[in-house]
Amino acid sequence: MKSSDSFSGDPGAALSPAARGAGVVLMILSICSVSYALVQSMVNPALEALRDQVHTDQLGVSWVLTAFLLSSAVMTPILGRLGDQIGKRRVLVAVLLLLALGSVVAALATDLPVLVVGRVLQGAGGATLPLAFSIVRDLLPREQVGAKIGMIAAISAVGGAIGLVVTGPIIDGLGVPWLFWLPAIANGIMMLLVLAVVPETGTRSAGRMNWPAGAMLSLTLVLLLLPLSLGQEWGWASGKTLGLFAAAVVAGVLWVLVESRSRFPLIDMTVFRMRAVWTANLASFLFGVTLYSALGFIPVFLQTPSSTGYGLGESVTVSGLLFLPVMASQFVGGLAAGPLGNKMPAKLLLIVGTLPTIIGFLMLGLLHGSAWLVSLSAAIGGLGFGIGLSALSAAVVHAVPAEHTGAATGMNANIRTIGGAVGAAAVAAILASRTGSDGYPEESGFTTAFLVLALAGMVGLVSCLLIPSGSGAAGQAERQAEPRAEQRVLAPVEEDIA
Repeated sequence: MKSSDSFSGDPGAALSPAARGAGVVLMILSICSVSYALVQSMVNPALEALRDQVHTDQLGVSWVLTAFLLSSAVMTPILGRLGDQIGKRRVLVAVLLLLALGSVVAALATDLPVLVVGRVLQGAGGATLPLAFSIVRDLLPREQVGAKIGMIAAISAVGGAIGLVVTGPIIDGLGVPWLFWLPAIANGIMMLLVLAVVPETGTRSAGRMNWPAGAMLSLTLVLLLLPLSLGQEWGWASGKTLGLFAAAVVAGVLWVLVESRSRFPLIDMTVFRMRAVWTANLASFLFGVTLYSALGFIPVFLQTPSSTGYGLGESVTVSGLLFLPVMASQFVGGLAAGPLGNKMPAKLLLIVGTLPTIIGFLMLGLLHGSAWLVSLSAAIGGLGFGIGLSALSAAVVHAVPAEHTGAATGMNANIRTIGGAVGAAAVAAILASRTGSDGYPEESGFTTAFLVLALAGMVGLVSCLLIPSGSGAAGQAERQAEPRAEQRVLAPVEEDIA
């Protein structure tokens, strides 16, 4: 393990002179996370405008989201692992460059294929948070890591909510291309700031990049997420949908076999099987089911025309503004998660975060007759999301060896993304099954969807009970006495393919 750079490879070691400027570095990393969150969230409310911009149909414009989802899922764990091996700062700079380049391509697009290429390049930004978390772990003393990761996660969540708020004004005032020009400018500036201010950290993992494992993981994710994203259009019982799901299972089994037989795995299965890791991943999946469904379908509900008899008929701009309380509650919850995580086990903190989420969806299912009630319900849920996502990120960071931080947190984010795809598919299927003659879902469709998401939150609460009590920052002292995963001798069955 290399340790010749500015930071010590031991997160608990004395801070170097570079580390004493941690406040500025944390601010830059937080802004980087916001830049990516904006890229991720601004497009969702703008699909109709984008459809007109590139002259496509509803199925075509859905690829604007699907391409980004697939690209992010594939690149996040791979880039996170590259950061573990060749340096987090170096890979973060490359990620920001790809984000800026993809935004430029999307801004210039006048047809769907070019726009999709831009969105594929933007998908690299999914590695921003795992790389930021890895840098924080290398930079700060162990007792401060949870709070700072919670802060970055909270600010990132705020960035996602800001995207929903500003989309309408940007389109009305500047035009559709500026949904991409602004992120291009922002990410270009952040790339220069990372180059100028953020030092390279010293914790590196041994070995080389396992490209065969990366290819198998990428194939598995594409085969899984493609039918989840497009199954509604293809038909859930169609041969194409079922065939891709079956192929995803086969590819997933082959990926696990490749990883298990590898000297230098992309995702160390020894780490992945640690109870604190797999239970956090399960909870992350269920948080994803609820969170991304809420971000995608609450604006749809708010914008449903009043002619349906239940719709609120809000504009894109107003429905975005109604997310301001959600933004505030997520921020407060995320900031509170760090200090609370130093005082209580991750299990208890995640239970605390799950309860407001369940309450919020129950309120949405039963009390959605006015815009302020929808906003209040979503804000209550947002408080839980802020606590939960920050606590999950910190729990994974604390659970794994430092050399695996990027890959482990990247997979945790990926699993949350898969959960989001499952949740979105489930809600879309519910709404499609209860669509009226006017083409809009019936009120019972939204009611059922919100109550199903409340049920998913309850399952998530149960999953949090599986997390070991010693996980998170509060359990650090206990784990210092345990053998570290990377110290176990694993006899490789065969050499990696060069």
